[in-house]
Amino acid sequence: MIPAAVTDSWLFWLAIIDGLAAVCILPAVIGIARQLEGIGLVICLNVIPVGWPAALFLACMMPRKQIR
Repeated sequence: MIPAAVTDSWLFWLAIIDGLAAVCILPAVIGIARQLEGIGLVICLNVIPVGWPAALFLACMMPRKQIR
């Protein structure tokens, strides 16, 4: 269990919210880093909470842009 003194701290809750926000935008960050062709689809799915697993899957599996 986490002590009550820790959970009463605003810094604790700020860290929790920041961590959840980082996980939420993870598919978009992966897609941008991999330079995907269909990054718009990943971002659109990422907006829908139920579509987050699909967005993460697509961000990892979609082909990259062709660099000429």
